[in-house]
Amino acid sequence: MDWAGKVHGSVSARGFSTPSADGSRFFRTADRIVVEDWRGHALGALDADPNSYGLGTWADDGQHFCGISFPPNRGPDTGTGLLWIGAPGEKSRTIGPVGKQGSDPAVAACSIRNNRAIVAGGLEPHWPPGATRYLITGEIQVIDLSTGAIEYEHQYPLGNLGGQLETGTRGDWVLVAASPDGRYLAESGVFDGKTTIREVPSGKPLATLPASVRGFSWDGSRVAATVSVGGTTEAQVISWADQRIIWHGSGVAQSAFARPDSSDLLIGRASTAGDWYDLVVVRVDGTSTEVVRNGRVWSP
Repeated sequence: MDWAGKVHGSVSARGFSTPSADGSRFFRTADRIVVEDWRGHALGALDADPNSYGLGTWADDGQHFCGISFPPNRGPDTGTGLLWIGAPGEKSRTIGPVGKQGSDPAVAACSIRNNRAIVAGGLEPHWPPGATRYLITGEIQVIDLSTGAIEYEHQYPLGNLGGQLETGTRGDWVLVAASPDGRYLAESGVFDGKTTIREVPSGKPLATLPASVRGFSWDGSRVAATVSVGGTTEAQVISWADQRIIWHGSGVAQSAFARPDSSDLLIGRASTAGDWYDLVVVRVDGTSTEVVRNGRVWSP
């Protein structure tokens, strides 16, 4: 499907996973990871553990992939992860150690242009204890792709993680989104509906938004977010530097996918009750097209 919603072809869903940002290629996994183009033609195998691709993301050049691997019999929460980068037909290269004991690390952004990867450690605590489970970010690491050096690192306060028998104060939990170019972080409060936009690797806060951010545009200038407006919930696209609303619509923004070399965003949104779900393309001028409704592709 292109960004106007026109369907150009289809491939088998068996083993399909992790498309590149421009949609030109994807993984097909079995006993190894094979990269195919959007027509289903094999482009080569990826030199990587078939179980590690799900922890990574395609780099912003559309050719390389950044992932995390672990020693045999060592899980993601052991603090023994290794960041690697590879491309079809090339030998993958280990960058350096990532992750902290007790949380599951994943690559949130990988930028060849800016020579850095952002790794986020995630946890899924309950609140109240034993009740609703939330996805939160425990720490962020910004890694130099050439040297493996950690350029920026931040541990978020966790407080009481809501185990079945725990007591005490709940932490001010956040869920972090990274811009595709590895320049910005959006730290969204899980409970207060506020987001801090932070520059990396300096760590400097640049803006605060009354919204929960789900993702950035390719150039990092816009975010897709959920905002409470007069007691109702909206999905919005916001220019965060001047807090200008580019687009708004009903529902909750659940995901955001950036169009390469553009400010366009593909937003996954749903009703607060969860009884409908769609995908909307929001263009640079604020116009939009609903391209998928309840999983059915349609032409407007």
